[in-house]
Amino acid sequence: MAKRSAVVADQSEPAPKNSLSEAEAAAPRSYEHPALAAPVDSFEGVGPSRAKNLRALGLLRLGDLLEYFPRDYQFESEELTIDKLVADQISTVRGEVVAVDYIPMRPRPRFEATIDDGTEKLALVWFNASYLRSQIHPGKLIRVRGRVKYFRNMPQMTQPKWTTIDESTERIEESKFRPIYPASANLSSEQIGKVIDENLDRALPHIEEWFDQAVLKKRSLIERRRAYELIHRPNSFREVAMARRRLVYDELMLLQLGLGMSKRLRDGRITAPVLRADKVLDERIRARFPFQMTNAQQHAVYDIIKDVKSGQPMNRLLQGDVGSGKTVVALYAMLVAVANKMQAALLAPTEVLAEQHFLTISNLLKESAVKIDLFTNRTKKTSRGSISKQLAKGETHIAVGTQALIQEDVEFANLGVVVIDEQHKLGVKQRALLKSMGHSPHYLVMTATPIPRTLALSYFADFDLSVIDELPPGRQPIQTKWLRPKDAIKAYDFIRKEVKARRQAYIVLPMIDDNGLDDSKSVRAEFDRLSKGRLSGLRLAMLHGQMETEEKHATMLKFRSRETDVLVATTVIEVGIDVPNATVMLIDNAERFGLSQLHQLRGRVGRGSEVSHCLLISDATTETAEARLKAMTQTGDGFEIAEMDLRLRGPGEFFGTRQHGLPQLKIADITQEIELLQQAREDALEILGKDPKLSAPEHRMLRDALIRQFGTALQLAQIG
Repeated sequence: MAKRSAVVADQSEPAPKNSLSEAEAAAPRSYEHPALAAPVDSFEGVGPSRAKNLRALGLLRLGDLLEYFPRDYQFESEELTIDKLVADQISTVRGEVVAVDYIPMRPRPRFEATIDDGTEKLALVWFNASYLRSQIHPGKLIRVRGRVKYFRNMPQMTQPKWTTIDESTERIEESKFRPIYPASANLSSEQIGKVIDENLDRALPHIEEWFDQAVLKKRSLIERRRAYELIHRPNSFREVAMARRRLVYDELMLLQLGLGMSKRLRDGRITAPVLRADKVLDERIRARFPFQMTNAQQHAVYDIIKDVKSGQPMNRLLQGDVGSGKTVVALYAMLVAVANKMQAALLAPTEVLAEQHFLTISNLLKESAVKIDLFTNRTKKTSRGSISKQLAKGETHIAVGTQALIQEDVEFANLGVVVIDEQHKLGVKQRALLKSMGHSPHYLVMTATPIPRTLALSYFADFDLSVIDELPPGRQPIQTKWLRPKDAIKAYDFIRKEVKARRQAYIVLPMIDDNGLDDSKSVRAEFDRLSKGRLSGLRLAMLHGQMETEEKHATMLKFRSRETDVLVATTVIEVGIDVPNATVMLIDNAERFGLSQLHQLRGRVGRGSEVSHCLLISDATTETAEARLKAMTQTGDGFEIAEMDLRLRGPGEFFGTRQHGLPQLKIADITQEIELLQQAREDALEILGKDPKLSAPEHRMLRDALIRQFGTALQLAQIG
């Protein structure tokens, strides 16, 4: 249930009048009441060893126990002995593991175990679960729950739920409604639950209410103290829902208050260059492009012009699917800066992507007076010094690069516009450094990962949003098929056919090497197998993250120049590879990838005039994996894909949001809470409208909670 969230911010600016003070923001974590700061060593039933294991889970103080929420709940029937099991009933038993076996038989490899409780033996079977080889072994004591079948007069459970226990774990004597907590290797869910239950009554009296009765009644919320009690000690799912609604509202309220404050900070005292953009300039820029912009690109350009003329810093998120033409819109913004005698910078997360942008922009501006330079870690030292001098003198108009472009020894003469590609892959601190160098430019953030409305509303509430939701004319949809492993031969035959027609293909795998513990295929093993087998005679090459930078670039250069027919790679090709002649994307073990990642990989083909194909090879057995693969075959719309991926995986995985600097969302799942999110947003804006500093006595609790939640992150909100 742990969710990740994100806000970005600037350490270099002093706190404005309507934000939290530096002293407050830098203060160590505090609790609503001093009693909640009681250390783990003082917990009821906790000795030195257990205290150490609790600390490893982040449970340092009594207040932390309150917010260690269950990840699930289950109604448990009493625990039986194995000799009392009845066929077709869901039952719970415990026993010692006395035997294990792994059968790697395709298409459904299985892990088997046998447990013995002294009365009888029970057979256990898990399909596609090679990871259990490192978790379940003879001598281990486990509790299992599942439906009982009899096979050759022996009881058996297939795909049972299981948990590690020890001799001290109490037997379930009667049916009960039990919370299930996120566990660790050293602490089971039951052990954690026991500690929380034994200390809950000590903590509950010190929980204070944040809102008056009018708000609670308006939003149908139970009291805060009652919510914490019911989330840990419910008697029914109805009580869980009531508790969760209140706690989710509180969490979303703090998030929206924090984002609201950061937007006020951005819109208030920070200024940016006023850039002229008239009809004559617009016509001159468009003349550089050998095509007409789509309507969606036009609207994005209008948004940007309005921003850069305002005097307030542009903080715009430009989102669009792969191939929708974001780079052209970004170049328009950079050329506006150049026309106003200012510089522009485009920052990419990888050298491959930076070089791709450099080539694209250089081609579009061929024979123009605009000087473009590429600055990455691969830039030779002799060139690096020369480019640095030209940047400092303002002789370089557009600089394209990676993080190397914003090192402390690189100076810009007058930086006006910064474009950041794939923002979630570029660290917050690097963008903060740019601000600390004395620049207050306009920011345009591009992402080829379509961001669902729910995420845009919460994580990017302090951004303005432009969406490119149509593809340029002539682009053909990519044909996507899902094949089972037994039909993989058809995919390799199709690749041979495409190569014979002088086209190229990618084969993507989840791992670089076999690890012996996983069923996943690897790049090295498949490269060797295919080179000698189904694709023998074709020119194959490998590409993965462990290769040296020079080797990776040489491999890609050969692929771009058609010296390689098939590139066998990891997801290192997910971003920044643009080879129009590549028409096949084969993704093996496709169930191992997230939906948005599959869509990004698919976007590496279909970049030329030929019909392209995405072939997914997978023996998916879970509902989630099947839903992902079916979605890929049913739609090419990145926004539909993103919404479904958000529902399936949650926001924490969507961006790798830990990089953003916002606190965790411990219980809220914004993929499911859009209505409550809207309510919290409305209420937060109403509160800030009346009390922008949260200094009124009735808002003291909210202010304190906001400081605890955001810490120093609130000051970072204007980087974008």
